[in-house]
Amino acid sequence: MNFCTFARATTAVLAVVGAAAAAGDSATATAAESPFTSVKAGKFTLEYKITGADLQARVSYPTKGWLAVGFNPTSMMKNANIIMGALVDGKTVSSDEFGVSDVSHKPDTLIGGKDDIAAAECTQTGGVTTFAFTIPLDSGDPKDVKLAAGTKVKVILAAGATADFKKHHNDDEKTTITLK
Repeated sequence: MNFCTFARATTAVLAVVGAAAAAGDSATATAAESPFTSVKAGKFTLEYKITGADLQARVSYPTKGWLAVGFNPTSMMKNANIIMGALVDGKTVSSDEFGVSDVSHKPDTLIGGKDDIAAAECTQTGGVTTFAFTIPLDSGDPKDVKLAAGTKVKVILAAGATADFKKHHNDDEKTTITLK
C-alpha cells in the first residue's frame, strides 16, 4: 500500500471511529442506519452499500490468502475494475487492478491509471478472511468502471490460497448485484 492510500485509509477509519464516538455508540450502530446488502455466491459472501459518492464493500471467504472483487467485466476478467486485498504480516495490502484480458489483470498504476482505493482493511478470524474496502463510484480513472446507484453490476469474486496477488486464484464465482 502506498503512502497516499495509507493516508486515505487512515482518514476514513478515523472519520468512522470519530463519528461513532461523537454519537456515543459503536460503528456497528452507524452501519445499522444504512445497512449493507448481502449476497452469497458459492463460499463467498459479498456485502455492499453506497455511502455518499463511495461504494463500501466487504467480501468474506474461508482462506488465509487474498480476496478480490471485480466490477463489470466485459468478458471473464477483461475490462473489470478489480479490487484485491490480503493480510501480510498482520498488515493490510491492497491493489486497484484492471482486467487487461480475459485471464489477466494488472495494477492500474502500471497501465496509465491510479490507485483509487480510499480505504482497505483485511482481517482473518477462524480461517475466514474478510476484505473491506471503499472506492469512489466514479473515480474519473479510465482504468475504473463508473458505478451508480440503482444500476445492475456484474461482479466477479476470487480467492487465492496465499497472500501473493500473482498466484492464481483457487476459487471464483460470478454474480450480479443492484447497487443501493
